[in-house]
Amino acid sequence: MKNSQFKQASLNKIIEDHQSGSAKIAFIALQALADYSVQSTLTDPAFYLRDLSDFALRLQQTRPSMAILANTIDTWRQAIGRSHKANLITLKRIALDKAHDLMAQSRLANEQIVHQVCDLIADDSVILTHSISSTIISCFTELAKKSISAIITESRPGNEGCLVAERLSHLGIETQFITDAQLGLFVPKADVVLVGVDSILADGSVVNKAGTYLTALVAYDTGTPFYVCAESTKQSRKHNVSIHLEEMGAAELNLADLPHITPRNIYFDVTPARLISGWINEYGMQTLINEPPKHV
Repeated sequence: MKNSQFKQASLNKIIEDHQSGSAKIAFIALQALADYSVQSTLTDPAFYLRDLSDFALRLQQTRPSMAILANTIDTWRQAIGRSHKANLITLKRIALDKAHDLMAQSRLANEQIVHQVCDLIADDSVILTHSISSTIISCFTELAKKSISAIITESRPGNEGCLVAERLSHLGIETQFITDAQLGLFVPKADVVLVGVDSILADGSVVNKAGTYLTALVAYDTGTPFYVCAESTKQSRKHNVSIHLEEMGAAELNLADLPHITPRNIYFDVTPARLISGWINEYGMQTLINEPPKHV
């Protein structure tokens, strides 16, 4: 496959993926960089580095609501940028190794979050979640040993809740599957709400699939703990006023073309920090989010 064809296929894969969580999207991007760094047909080191960095930026821009994508690619670009005087073979090795290193760090962070969550959740708890998150799926995989049960939303549009239902079914977890409109009825039946998120903003508010804000409002109103589970690379220096919330195609809403009707399909919303009981990352429970760490 030619360089341009590979890059466009990788970009399309991310752009068209409306069902994966942000950590998985970041993995897809890093794997694309790893693969491209090896198979690129460019032979001049300067051209190779410029082309690779440009590809990384294009991957980064595909999903502006996902801080982990921006942060991991920034870290990757910094690593290869420091090696600009290296020969082609060395550049390829550094680009490949750094991509794999970042994926390994993310896996480790995910494992550490799972341990934190398992220590927090009591036996026989009822856990509610909205949307899909690889971190939350990992938590459920371990929590299944505690005989917990679950309530999950369909998470329209996209219905990624169906994928969560399949995973929980395989794990043998007794689960109630509900429409998003039933959150007001079912959040009070849960002992705790756990969600993964796409970004944690500078003030601790979080960007996640639309409906998360509504879930948090019900949890706050009913006194149900609402915890965000996300590795520290999802922290952003952006504020609510500067965040871009992606809007997807209206076809997902299954609405006929009607005069005077404008369908809207904004995929993400922002949940204020005041509604969040705590942020669980690889370092433990955080009750206040400060400036995100520098990534090196």
